[in-house]
Amino acid sequence: MVFPQHPNATNEILLSLKGKRIRLGDHEFKLVHDIATGPFSSVFLVEENGISYAMKVEAQNKCLRPVLKLDHAVLRALSHQPGFPSLTASGRTDSFKYVVMQYVGPDLSTLLEFAPQRRFSSSTVYKIALQTLDRLRVLHEAGWLNRDVKAQNFAVGLGEEMGTFPYAPLTSLGFCDQAPIDDIEGWLYMVIHLLTGGLPWHNPRRALDLAKVREWKMYCRRPGGKLRLFAGVPKGWRDVFDVILNTTHHQKPDYNKIANMVLSIARNEKIDLSAPFDWQVNPVLRSIVRLGPLSCDELTSIPLSSIPMTTMTEEILLRTMASPIGTC
Repeated sequence: MVFPQHPNATNEILLSLKGKRIRLGDHEFKLVHDIATGPFSSVFLVEENGISYAMKVEAQNKCLRPVLKLDHAVLRALSHQPGFPSLTASGRTDSFKYVVMQYVGPDLSTLLEFAPQRRFSSSTVYKIALQTLDRLRVLHEAGWLNRDVKAQNFAVGLGEEMGTFPYAPLTSLGFCDQAPIDDIEGWLYMVIHLLTGGLPWHNPRRALDLAKVREWKMYCRRPGGKLRLFAGVPKGWRDVFDVILNTTHHQKPDYNKIANMVLSIARNEKIDLSAPFDWQVNPVLRSIVRLGPLSCDELTSIPLSSIPMTTMTEEILLRTMASPIGTC
């Protein structure tokens, strides 16, 4: 089958094949439904031999922002690493390029929307912090940067093996080249947001002002700003921030030191890191994880009784939002 060149037209044709099988290379996938569509690429749920996969497609030509080649490179390099989706198939047709990968659960941001008071428990946040820090370490050691560390880019694992402004580091707000330590700065902002429910410069009801966010992050490097940023969290997190600020762009982040500091904070706060994740015990969150990465609108329209049973793992998977280290 020949598909049209325009990205939106490609999406429409693929959607018209819902429930039908399409042959891609050595594989024959059943197209179930779309997961996400955008101006540059789209993601579909597909099945083969009873196993679900995510298929990301991008128009062969006239794609204003091609990223699938980059996604493929990262997946190929890291698909056998814990916490990264495995690569199943890739290739191109006359009209579009595709990557088929492990089907993962919803992202942390989606789960947070349905958590009680939109907050995770402390044990879940600390476990998220440790796992996501390790995912970034693996990504960096493979020669890549995330450059967009946020809850939306970390998904929950499924199966038996189961630079957004609020989190963007200061360098990205100044449009400078980034380094691994900048990902770690973004990671810290994400963790503080999960711990406290917000960040000093982030008001979800208002459009973000780039200049004001940059001013806030410069202010947070000073004593008064640190008090605002770390209000309501253990002092040890300020020490973690100091380690990050004292790491130059040419230095490798001390991942082990930071992880040990997080473990020390957890011990001091008597946080049980052996406790299950919230989505493993909370009935609503468990139901959402079983649905997979659907939109919030879809989640609210599906009866919980219709949700298929799917096993969960204790893995947080980093989505393939990456750039080579040393590029802007």
